[in-house]
Amino acid sequence: MPKAKPTRSSKRSDKKDYERSSGKKTSSGSETTRNSTPTTPKTSEIPGTESVTGKDIIIIAGSYEKLLYGINGHWLRAGDDGYEQDKPSLRLEPIFIFPAHSGCIKTVAVGGRHLASGSTDEVIKLYDIKKRKEVGSLLQHEGSITTLQFYGKSHMLSGSEDGTICIWRTRDWECLKTLKGHKGRVNYLSVHPSGKMALSVSIDKTVRLWDLLVGQKASVINLGRGIYKGEVVLWSPSGEQYAILTTHEIVLYNISDAKIAQKFQLQNSRYLCMQYHTHESLGDLLIAGCEDKTVRIYDIKRGDCIAKLMGHKNRIKSMSKIHSAPPNHPTPVALLTSISSDGVINIWSLDEILAKKGQTEPLTSYDTRTMTVLTVWGPLEAADVKHPIVKSHTVAPYIVVNHSA
Repeated sequence: MPKAKPTRSSKRSDKKDYERSSGKKTSSGSETTRNSTPTTPKTSEIPGTESVTGKDIIIIAGSYEKLLYGINGHWLRAGDDGYEQDKPSLRLEPIFIFPAHSGCIKTVAVGGRHLASGSTDEVIKLYDIKKRKEVGSLLQHEGSITTLQFYGKSHMLSGSEDGTICIWRTRDWECLKTLKGHKGRVNYLSVHPSGKMALSVSIDKTVRLWDLLVGQKASVINLGRGIYKGEVVLWSPSGEQYAILTTHEIVLYNISDAKIAQKFQLQNSRYLCMQYHTHESLGDLLIAGCEDKTVRIYDIKRGDCIAKLMGHKNRIKSMSKIHSAPPNHPTPVALLTSISSDGVINIWSLDEILAKKGQTEPLTSYDTRTMTVLTVWGPLEAADVKHPIVKSHTVAPYIVVNHSA
């Protein structure tokens, strides 16, 4: 990651009312900083999270109505209503809801104990999940915040409608570098598993590769005139491939030879979001949320759709994947959380789905009515990445590929 550079600063203080799910309100002050060297702000407690235990998961969702919603996923234990000894079961309960922004929330992300939300109000709000505190705001961008991505606990990247990407150090929330190059809104960005580079896609129909060691552009990929703009880009878990999602297709590329590894297409629907998943026997899988209310799971090697999840009544807006350990269960289970445009959240057991290789019912559901973007936090995920740069990874310094070919 690049070294910090001093930038101008200005300060202001905000006051927000936090609305508990019970209807009570509290008022507290927090300090926001439009710079890369924020001072330590006053903290205000996120209401209702006292009931969360170490092995529960927390679903955090944002809405067009400016609300940040927290839902506790509690694994049922012996003695709980609905507990089944041979089948892990989750109970979803709301733990907080409050107006976090003055504009609609476009993106939420979790890294370690840090929670961040971005909005059309051009503000990134920061929270400490373990301490249940709001810790401040970042105001570096001059446009709506469109994408947030953490790299482990140590760094966060943010993309904006202003075409820039900021690299943040979470220890003190210093802006280490502002990456410029896109000629329009940054739609999505993804950090390589090594932490050495990142990909971003934009409304300008380009894909840019960034060298995070020096904080500079490494290459620019033009998607071509006849191809839709990239909406989502993701590195594979191994870092040997990356996927670009456009409205009607998802294309996977090898970084070793810059060739297309696989392509998935929809004729009568649109892709809206995607996630990678690594299965111990099937290898890398691609999970896609679609406009036709379906979540599709693809086998990348074979190129087949091996499962369709039909538990939503509206288009799939966002998905998140997490591993969590139910009580008295020998191994963690892989959970997929999906949310549709009507605010319904479904949690799926990927282990169960892939064992059946077909349609299955969600493990549990919850209707938020208004939420449209989400992320999931759990103790296992918080400790996944310990170092910002993994030296054992060997990757090409840049990628050259002609997507219009």
